This record gives sequence, C-alpha cells and structure tokens, in this order.
Amino acid sequence: MFTGIIQSIGLIKKIESLKKDARITVAYEANKIKASNLGDSISINGVCLTVQKKQKNQFIFHVSAETLSRTISFSEKSLVNLESAVLYNGKVGGHFVTGHIDGIAKIASIKTTSQCWILEIKPPKKLMKFIAEKGSIAINGVSLTVNSVKSDNFKVNIIPFTLKETNLGSLTKGSEINIEVDLIARYLENILKRK
Repeated sequence: MFTGIIQSIGLIKKIESLKKDARITVAYEANKIKASNLGDSISINGVCLTVQKKQKNQFIFHVSAETLSRTISFSEKSLVNLESAVLYNGKVGGHFVTGHIDGIAKIASIKTTSQCWILEIKPPKKLMKFIAEKGSIAINGVSLTVNSVKSDNFKVNIIPFTLKETNLGSLTKGSEINIEVDLIARYLENILKRK
C-alpha cells in the first residue's frame, strides 16, 4: 500500500528480456527511499513491484508479463516516480494507492495557469464511472485530486512542487500514463454489481 506522495525520481538503467517477463534495474537516491530490504514493495510509476536484488543505489525488479500487459512501457534512461510502501505508524499524505494499475490513459491537453499545469486526461471508457469530481486518482503513482469530469475525460491540477519532484513535468500531449482509480470506488462498484 502506498500514499501517492512520491519520494524520489529514479532512472531506469537497464531492461532485460526474460521471455515474456522482464528484469528492470532502477537507480535511486538512497537518502530519499526508505526501503532497503529484499522483498520490499516499491511503487514505480504507480506499479507495485518487489525488490528482487539490491546493488549500490539500484533496485532490481522482476516484472511479470501480466504487469507489462497492463501498464505503460518501461524504457531505458526514462525517469520514473518512486515511493516505498507506507508504514502504518507513519503519515498518509495522499490517499490509499495499491499499486495495481487499472489502465493506461492519454494526456489530451496541457494548459498552464499561473505556474500550475492543468492536465486533461482521457482514460479507458470503462474507468470513467470510478472518477468523481474532487475524488482521488493516481497518475503514474502520484496522488491527485480530480478537478472536473466530463463524459470521456477528466482534469487535474499539478502544482509547481509536483512538477519538479515527479516525472509529471516531462509529460506532453499524447503521453501515456498509468492510472489507478480510487480503491473505495472500485470496491463499491463490485459490491453493487453483485447485488
């Protein structure tokens, strides 16, 4: 479980093909990431991965074909948002993020207002029912508040701090992003569907 408050930006150093799976090596800033043990969960662009190996300032993850099929593509030399799993005796600053990606969305437009960005995001149609104005959403693992919702898209506001401290500042129109809807909305829909 994560909070969507990014601790560091990492760099994908290496991607190795393991038939349908992959092994990914990510460099990170040791003073910013709390996880230090094998088996720890780390959110990489919102995807919950398990530390398989650890080298100096680098984590190595095994990524399954299932995960690769449901998330944006990883590529060498790309920047990724990193967050270690939440400690239950710690502060929850964002919202509960599981690291289980619901789909891939696209940036439909980016507008600048003052020093903030307003992103218009077009998610898969099946996810629109889970997205509510002033509700929570995770974009590449970043906890954000939904500003407004239309029939096939929604908008979020990105403040300067978030643009600087995450990889969201590198997004452009047409960029693909990992999206995770609010956990409570997902479970409520499942309960209502079964009644």
